[in-house]
Amino acid sequence: MMTSSAIQLISTFDCGPIEAPLRRAVNEVGISESIRVAPPAQLNAYMLTPSIESEDVIGTAVLVRLEDWLRETVPFLGQGSDPAARQELRKHLDEFLRHCSILALRGRPVWLLVCPSSGWIAEEYKIATLCRTMTNLFSARVRNLPQVKLLDCPAELSKAECYDRQLDRASHIPFTPQAFAYLALSIASQLARILTTQDSSAGMAASPGSPELAAFLAGLGVQVEATPAKSSDRADIDRILRTAASFSLAGEKPTIAEAEVDAILASHDCRLINVSDRLSNYGPSGVLAARLTDDSLVVDSLSLSCTVLGKQVEFALLSALSQIARERHRERVVFEFRASARNQPTLAFLRSVADAETDQRFVFAVDEAVARIAHAAVAPGAWKVRVTAMELEG
Repeated sequence: MMTSSAIQLISTFDCGPIEAPLRRAVNEVGISESIRVAPPAQLNAYMLTPSIESEDVIGTAVLVRLEDWLRETVPFLGQGSDPAARQELRKHLDEFLRHCSILALRGRPVWLLVCPSSGWIAEEYKIATLCRTMTNLFSARVRNLPQVKLLDCPAELSKAECYDRQLDRASHIPFTPQAFAYLALSIASQLARILTTQDSSAGMAASPGSPELAAFLAGLGVQVEATPAKSSDRADIDRILRTAASFSLAGEKPTIAEAEVDAILASHDCRLINVSDRLSNYGPSGVLAARLTDDSLVVDSLSLSCTVLGKQVEFALLSALSQIARERHRERVVFEFRASARNQPTLAFLRSVADAETDQRFVFAVDEAVARIAHAAVAPGAWKVRVTAMELEG
Protein backbone atom coordinates (compact mmCIF):
# COMPACT_ATOMS: atom_id res chain seq x y z
CA MET A 1 0.00 0.00 0.00
CA MET A 2 3.09 2.27 0.01
CA THR A 3 2.60 5.50 -1.84
CA SER A 4 5.00 8.25 -2.83
CA SER A 5 2.44 10.81 -1.68
CA ALA A 6 2.81 12.66 1.59
CA ILE A 7 0.99 12.88 4.90
CA GLN A 8 0.79 16.42 6.26
CA LEU A 9 0.87 17.06 9.99
CA ILE A 10 -0.29 20.36 11.46
CA SER A 11 -0.70 21.20 15.13
CA THR A 12 -1.35 23.86 17.72
CA PHE A 13 2.09 23.23 19.27
CA ASP A 14 5.59 22.59 17.91
CA CYS A 15 5.61 19.04 16.55
CA GLY A 16 9.10 19.10 15.09
CA PRO A 17 10.34 16.23 17.30
CA ILE A 18 7.67 13.87 15.92
CA GLU A 19 8.77 14.12 12.28
CA ALA A 20 11.53 11.49 12.34
CA PRO A 21 9.73 8.84 14.44
CA LEU A 22 6.49 9.34 12.51
CA ARG A 23 8.28 8.95 9.18
CA ARG A 24 9.82 5.70 10.38
CA ALA A 25 6.48 4.50 11.71
CA VAL A 26 4.47 5.20 8.54
CA ASN A 27 7.22 3.60 6.45
CA GLU A 28 7.08 0.48 8.60
CA VAL A 29 3.30 0.12 8.18
CA GLY A 30 3.56 1.00 4.49
CA ILE A 31 1.19 3.94 4.14
CA SER A 32 3.49 6.77 3.03
CA GLU A 33 7.09 7.63 2.30
CA SER A 34 6.92 11.29 3.26
CA ILE A 35 5.86 13.24 6.35
CA ARG A 36 5.57 17.02 6.34
CA VAL A 37 5.32 18.90 9.61
CA ALA A 38 4.23 22.54 9.59
CA PRO A 39 4.96 24.90 12.50
CA PRO A 40 1.95 26.01 14.56
CA ALA A 41 2.18 29.52 13.09
CA GLN A 42 1.20 28.05 9.71
CA LEU A 43 -1.77 26.02 10.96
CA ASN A 44 -4.57 28.42 10.02
CA ALA A 45 -2.97 29.34 6.71
CA TYR A 46 -2.71 25.67 5.74
CA MET A 47 -6.31 24.95 6.69
CA LEU A 48 -7.70 27.92 4.75
CA THR A 49 -5.24 28.56 1.92
CA PRO A 50 -2.96 25.60 1.16
CA SER A 51 0.08 26.04 -1.05
CA ILE A 52 0.49 24.38 -4.44
CA GLU A 53 3.04 22.03 -2.83
CA SER A 54 0.19 20.27 -0.98
CA GLU A 55 -1.22 18.70 -4.16
CA ASP A 56 0.44 15.36 -3.35
CA VAL A 57 -0.90 15.23 0.23
CA ILE A 58 -3.13 12.17 0.73
CA GLY A 59 -4.43 13.34 4.10
CA THR A 60 -3.81 15.71 6.98
CA ALA A 61 -3.23 14.77 10.61
CA VAL A 62 -4.22 17.58 12.96
CA LEU A 63 -2.96 17.58 16.55
CA VAL A 64 -4.83 19.91 18.90
CA ARG A 65 -4.20 20.90 22.51
CA LEU A 66 -6.74 23.42 23.75
CA GLU A 67 -4.48 25.18 26.22
CA ASP A 68 -2.38 26.37 23.26
CA TRP A 69 -5.24 28.68 22.31
CA LEU A 70 -4.59 30.57 25.56
CA ARG A 71 -0.85 30.89 25.11
CA GLU A 72 -0.98 34.54 24.04
CA THR A 73 -3.82 35.70 26.28
CA VAL A 74 -3.73 33.68 29.50
CA PRO A 75 -1.16 35.94 31.25
CA PHE A 76 -3.79 38.67 31.13
CA LEU A 77 -6.59 36.48 32.44
CA GLY A 78 -5.21 35.76 35.88
CA GLN A 79 -5.07 32.48 37.78
CA GLY A 80 -8.29 30.57 38.02
CA SER A 81 -10.07 33.11 35.82
CA ASP A 82 -12.45 30.51 34.48
CA PRO A 83 -15.11 32.79 32.89
CA ALA A 84 -12.59 34.72 30.80
CA ALA A 85 -10.60 31.61 29.89
CA ARG A 86 -13.78 29.71 29.05
CA GLN A 87 -14.92 32.49 26.73
CA GLU A 88 -11.54 32.56 25.00
CA LEU A 89 -11.50 28.78 24.56
CA ARG A 90 -15.03 28.70 23.16
CA LYS A 91 -14.17 31.43 20.64
CA HIS A 92 -11.16 29.49 19.39
CA LEU A 93 -13.09 26.21 19.45
CA ASP A 94 -15.83 27.55 17.16
CA GLU A 95 -13.29 29.07 14.78
CA PHE A 96 -11.17 25.93 14.64
CA LEU A 97 -14.17 23.74 13.83
CA ARG A 98 -15.04 26.04 10.91
CA HIS A 99 -11.48 25.77 9.66
CA CYS A 100 -11.62 21.97 9.96
CA SER A 101 -14.75 21.97 7.81
CA ILE A 102 -12.97 24.02 5.16
CA LEU A 103 -10.00 21.64 5.25
CA ALA A 104 -12.31 18.62 4.87
CA LEU A 105 -14.01 20.18 1.85
CA ARG A 106 -10.85 19.62 -0.20
CA GLY A 107 -11.77 15.99 -0.52
CA ARG A 108 -8.86 14.45 1.34
CA PRO A 109 -9.00 12.74 4.73
CA VAL A 110 -8.58 14.79 7.88
CA TRP A 111 -7.48 12.88 10.97
CA LEU A 112 -7.75 14.83 14.21
CA LEU A 113 -6.15 13.87 17.50
CA VAL A 114 -6.97 15.86 20.65
CA CYS A 115 -4.09 15.87 23.16
CA PRO A 116 -4.61 16.43 26.89
CA SER A 117 -4.06 19.94 28.19
CA SER A 118 -1.54 19.05 30.90
CA GLY A 119 1.20 21.52 30.03
CA TRP A 120 2.65 24.54 31.77
CA ILE A 121 -0.34 26.83 31.06
CA ALA A 122 -2.88 24.42 32.54
CA GLU A 123 -0.66 23.87 35.57
CA GLU A 124 0.47 27.43 36.27
CA TYR A 125 -2.88 29.11 35.70
CA LYS A 126 -4.88 26.31 37.34
CA ILE A 127 -7.22 25.71 34.41
CA ALA A 128 -6.64 21.98 33.90
CA THR A 129 -10.23 21.14 34.87
CA LEU A 130 -11.64 23.77 32.53
CA CYS A 131 -9.45 22.55 29.68
CA ARG A 132 -10.54 18.97 30.31
CA THR A 133 -14.22 19.97 30.15
CA MET A 134 -13.73 21.99 26.97
CA THR A 135 -11.65 19.19 25.43
CA ASN A 136 -14.56 16.79 25.91
CA LEU A 137 -16.91 19.32 24.29
CA PHE A 138 -14.49 19.84 21.41
CA SER A 139 -14.16 16.08 20.81
CA ALA A 140 -17.93 15.65 20.81
CA ARG A 141 -18.38 18.40 18.22
CA VAL A 142 -15.59 17.02 16.02
CA ARG A 143 -17.51 13.75 15.74
CA ASN A 144 -20.29 15.65 13.97
CA LEU A 145 -17.97 16.90 11.21
CA PRO A 146 -18.27 14.87 8.00
CA GLN A 147 -14.95 13.67 6.57
CA VAL A 148 -13.06 14.32 9.83
CA LYS A 149 -11.94 11.18 11.66
CA LEU A 150 -11.18 11.52 15.36
CA LEU A 151 -8.10 9.52 16.38
CA ASP A 152 -7.59 8.05 19.83
CA CYS A 153 -5.01 9.70 22.06
CA PRO A 154 -2.46 7.12 23.29
CA ALA A 155 -2.80 6.19 26.94
CA GLU A 156 0.87 7.01 27.51
CA LEU A 157 0.10 10.72 27.25
CA SER A 158 -1.83 10.53 30.52
CA LYS A 159 1.43 9.94 32.40
CA ALA A 160 3.17 12.89 34.04
CA GLU A 161 6.60 11.79 32.82
CA CYS A 162 5.52 12.43 29.23
CA TYR A 163 5.47 16.20 29.75
CA ASP A 164 8.31 18.69 29.69
CA ARG A 165 6.68 21.84 31.04
CA GLN A 166 9.91 23.83 31.04
CA LEU A 167 10.45 23.15 27.34
CA ASP A 168 6.76 23.74 26.70
CA ARG A 169 7.00 27.21 28.20
CA ALA A 170 10.27 28.12 26.49
CA SER A 171 9.85 26.53 23.06
CA HIS A 172 6.21 25.35 22.79
CA ILE A 173 7.31 21.70 22.69
CA PRO A 174 5.10 19.99 25.29
CA PHE A 175 6.29 16.37 25.25
CA THR A 176 9.45 14.44 25.92
CA PRO A 177 11.14 12.59 23.01
CA GLN A 178 9.75 9.32 24.33
CA ALA A 179 6.22 10.75 24.40
CA PHE A 180 6.57 11.93 20.81
CA ALA A 181 7.69 8.40 19.90
CA TYR A 182 4.56 6.96 21.55
CA LEU A 183 2.45 9.48 19.67
CA ALA A 184 4.09 8.64 16.34
CA LEU A 185 3.50 4.91 16.73
CA SER A 186 -0.13 5.47 17.75
CA ILE A 187 -0.86 7.77 14.80
CA ALA A 188 0.80 5.44 12.29
CA SER A 189 -1.01 2.34 13.54
CA GLN A 190 -4.40 4.07 13.51
CA LEU A 191 -3.89 5.50 10.02
CA ALA A 192 -2.79 2.10 8.75
CA ARG A 193 -5.98 0.55 10.13
CA ILE A 194 -8.16 3.29 8.61
CA LEU A 195 -6.48 3.25 5.20
CA THR A 196 -6.50 -0.54 4.89
CA THR A 197 -10.14 -1.01 5.88
CA GLN A 198 -11.68 1.59 3.62
CA ASP A 199 -11.05 3.74 0.60
CA SER A 200 -10.43 6.96 2.51
CA SER A 201 -11.37 9.15 -0.44
CA ALA A 202 -14.46 7.25 -1.54
CA GLY A 203 -17.88 8.54 -0.65
CA MET A 204 -16.71 12.09 -0.27
CA ALA A 205 -19.72 14.16 0.63
CA ALA A 206 -20.30 17.11 -1.63
CA SER A 207 -20.01 19.38 1.38
CA PRO A 208 -20.32 19.16 5.15
CA GLY A 209 -23.55 20.96 5.94
CA SER A 210 -23.25 23.41 8.81
CA PRO A 211 -24.81 26.83 9.45
CA GLU A 212 -21.48 28.10 10.80
CA LEU A 213 -19.64 26.89 7.70
CA ALA A 214 -22.27 28.39 5.41
CA ALA A 215 -21.88 31.74 7.14
CA PHE A 216 -18.11 31.56 6.84
CA LEU A 217 -18.27 30.77 3.11
CA ALA A 218 -20.85 33.49 2.54
CA GLY A 219 -18.45 36.00 4.04
CA LEU A 220 -15.41 34.90 2.02
CA GLY A 221 -16.34 37.00 -1.00
CA VAL A 222 -15.12 34.43 -3.52
CA GLN A 223 -14.66 35.80 -7.03
CA VAL A 224 -14.08 33.54 -10.02
CA GLU A 225 -13.02 34.75 -13.44
CA ALA A 226 -12.97 32.48 -16.51
CA THR A 227 -11.05 34.08 -19.37
CA PRO A 228 -9.91 32.72 -22.75
CA ALA A 229 -6.37 31.43 -22.37
CA LYS A 230 -3.56 33.21 -24.19
CA SER A 231 -0.11 32.03 -25.22
CA SER A 232 1.31 33.99 -22.28
CA ASP A 233 -0.73 31.74 -19.94
CA ARG A 234 1.05 28.57 -21.05
CA ALA A 235 3.24 28.24 -17.94
CA ASP A 236 0.21 28.46 -15.64
CA ILE A 237 -1.79 26.00 -17.74
CA ASP A 238 1.12 23.56 -17.80
CA ARG A 239 1.55 23.80 -14.02
CA ILE A 240 -2.12 23.28 -13.25
CA LEU A 241 -2.53 20.35 -15.64
CA ARG A 242 0.54 18.61 -14.20
CA THR A 243 -0.15 19.18 -10.51
CA ALA A 244 -3.94 19.22 -9.99
CA ALA A 245 -4.85 15.81 -8.64
CA SER A 246 -7.89 15.60 -6.38
CA PHE A 247 -10.10 17.91 -8.46
CA SER A 248 -9.44 17.07 -12.08
CA LEU A 249 -11.53 15.27 -14.68
CA ALA A 250 -8.44 13.37 -15.80
CA GLY A 251 -6.58 13.22 -12.49
CA GLU A 252 -2.94 14.02 -11.95
CA LYS A 253 -0.86 14.18 -15.14
CA PRO A 254 2.72 14.96 -14.07
CA THR A 255 4.11 13.52 -17.31
CA ILE A 256 1.65 15.14 -19.70
CA ALA A 257 3.31 15.66 -23.07
CA GLU A 258 4.27 19.17 -24.09
CA ALA A 259 2.35 18.65 -27.32
CA GLU A 260 -0.85 17.88 -25.37
CA VAL A 261 -0.51 21.07 -23.33
CA ASP A 262 0.07 23.02 -26.54
CA ALA A 263 -2.99 21.41 -28.14
CA ILE A 264 -5.22 22.42 -25.23
CA LEU A 265 -3.89 25.95 -25.29
CA ALA A 266 -4.21 26.22 -29.08
CA SER A 267 -7.85 25.13 -29.09
CA HIS A 268 -10.61 27.73 -29.21
CA ASP A 269 -12.16 26.46 -26.00
CA CYS A 270 -9.42 26.77 -23.38
CA ARG A 271 -10.00 28.97 -20.35
CA LEU A 272 -7.85 29.99 -17.44
CA ILE A 273 -9.62 30.26 -14.08
CA ASN A 274 -8.54 33.01 -11.68
CA VAL A 275 -9.77 33.02 -8.09
CA SER A 276 -9.66 35.51 -5.24
CA ASP A 277 -11.43 36.10 -1.92
CA ARG A 278 -11.10 38.39 1.06
CA LEU A 279 -8.20 36.28 2.37
CA SER A 280 -6.03 36.25 -0.74
CA ASN A 281 -5.72 36.59 -4.50
CA TYR A 282 -4.86 33.06 -5.63
CA GLY A 283 -4.27 34.02 -9.26
CA PRO A 284 -4.43 31.33 -11.98
CA SER A 285 -6.03 28.38 -10.19
CA GLY A 286 -7.78 26.27 -12.80
CA VAL A 287 -8.03 25.18 -16.43
CA LEU A 288 -11.24 24.52 -18.34
CA ALA A 289 -11.60 23.17 -21.88
CA ALA A 290 -14.94 22.45 -23.60
CA ARG A 291 -16.42 21.77 -27.03
CA LEU A 292 -19.84 21.88 -28.63
CA THR A 293 -21.93 19.02 -29.94
CA ASP A 294 -25.44 19.17 -31.40
CA ASP A 295 -27.18 19.72 -28.05
CA SER A 296 -24.42 19.83 -25.42
CA LEU A 297 -21.46 21.72 -24.07
CA VAL A 298 -18.94 18.92 -23.42
CA VAL A 299 -16.26 19.58 -20.82
CA ASP A 300 -13.16 17.55 -21.70
CA SER A 301 -10.77 19.13 -19.23
CA LEU A 302 -11.38 20.71 -15.83
CA SER A 303 -8.68 21.02 -13.19
CA LEU A 304 -8.56 23.11 -10.02
CA SER A 305 -5.54 23.74 -7.84
CA CYS A 306 -5.74 22.60 -4.22
CA THR A 307 -5.23 26.22 -3.16
CA VAL A 308 -8.87 27.03 -3.95
CA LEU A 309 -10.59 23.79 -2.97
CA GLY A 310 -13.06 24.18 -0.12
CA LYS A 311 -14.20 27.61 -1.35
CA GLN A 312 -17.04 26.33 -3.62
CA VAL A 313 -15.16 27.34 -6.79
CA GLU A 314 -16.34 24.14 -8.49
CA PHE A 315 -19.97 25.23 -7.96
CA ALA A 316 -19.18 28.68 -9.30
CA LEU A 317 -17.77 27.06 -12.43
CA LEU A 318 -20.92 24.97 -12.74
CA SER A 319 -22.98 28.15 -12.92
CA ALA A 320 -20.49 29.59 -15.44
CA LEU A 321 -20.76 26.51 -17.64
CA SER A 322 -24.54 26.63 -17.59
CA GLN A 323 -24.35 30.29 -18.62
CA ILE A 324 -22.01 29.48 -21.52
CA ALA A 325 -24.19 26.59 -22.65
CA ARG A 326 -27.31 28.74 -22.55
CA GLU A 327 -25.62 31.45 -24.60
CA ARG A 328 -24.63 28.82 -27.17
CA HIS A 329 -28.19 27.44 -27.26
CA ARG A 330 -27.16 24.08 -25.78
CA GLU A 331 -29.49 22.24 -23.45
CA ARG A 332 -26.98 20.17 -21.50
CA VAL A 333 -23.53 20.28 -19.95
CA VAL A 334 -21.57 17.03 -20.19
CA PHE A 335 -18.47 16.12 -18.19
CA GLU A 336 -16.06 13.50 -19.54
CA PHE A 337 -14.49 11.88 -16.47
CA ARG A 338 -11.40 9.64 -16.43
CA ALA A 339 -10.70 7.97 -13.08
CA SER A 340 -7.21 8.19 -11.58
CA ALA A 341 -5.63 7.27 -8.28
CA ARG A 342 -6.56 10.51 -6.55
CA ASN A 343 -9.47 12.24 -8.29
CA GLN A 344 -12.26 10.52 -6.37
CA PRO A 345 -13.37 13.90 -4.94
CA THR A 346 -14.10 14.98 -8.52
CA LEU A 347 -16.22 11.90 -9.03
CA ALA A 348 -18.11 12.58 -5.80
CA PHE A 349 -18.76 16.16 -6.92
CA LEU A 350 -20.07 15.03 -10.31
CA ARG A 351 -22.38 12.50 -8.68
CA SER A 352 -23.77 15.25 -6.43
CA VAL A 353 -24.65 17.65 -9.27
CA ALA A 354 -25.11 15.55 -12.42
CA ASP A 355 -26.64 12.32 -13.73
CA ALA A 356 -24.36 9.44 -14.67
CA GLU A 357 -24.95 8.23 -18.23
CA THR A 358 -21.92 5.95 -17.87
CA ASP A 359 -19.02 5.65 -15.41
CA GLN A 360 -17.21 8.28 -17.47
CA ARG A 361 -19.98 10.59 -18.60
CA PHE A 362 -22.00 12.89 -16.33
CA VAL A 363 -24.77 15.19 -17.55
CA PHE A 364 -27.07 17.87 -16.22
CA ALA A 365 -29.69 19.97 -17.98
CA VAL A 366 -28.90 23.68 -18.13
CA ASP A 367 -32.38 24.53 -16.84
CA GLU A 368 -31.67 22.47 -13.70
CA ALA A 369 -28.32 24.07 -12.83
CA VAL A 370 -29.60 26.48 -10.18
CA ALA A 371 -31.58 23.78 -8.38
CA ARG A 372 -28.70 21.31 -8.44
CA ILE A 373 -26.24 23.85 -7.08
CA ALA A 374 -28.71 24.84 -4.36
CA HIS A 375 -29.07 21.19 -3.36
CA ALA A 376 -25.35 20.36 -3.21
CA ALA A 377 -23.52 23.55 -2.19
CA VAL A 378 -23.10 24.66 1.43
CA ALA A 379 -23.67 28.34 0.65
CA PRO A 380 -25.30 28.55 -2.81
CA GLY A 381 -24.49 31.72 -4.68
CA ALA A 382 -21.85 32.89 -2.19
CA TRP A 383 -19.57 33.84 -5.07
CA LYS A 384 -19.32 36.12 -8.06
CA VAL A 385 -18.48 34.76 -11.50
CA ARG A 386 -17.21 36.73 -14.45
CA VAL A 387 -17.35 34.92 -17.81
CA THR A 388 -15.74 36.74 -20.69
CA ALA A 389 -16.12 35.89 -24.37
CA MET A 390 -15.50 32.22 -25.12
CA GLU A 391 -14.75 31.37 -28.72
CA LEU A 392 -16.35 27.99 -29.26
CA GLU A 393 -17.12 26.83 -32.76
CA GLY A 394 -20.58 25.55 -33.56
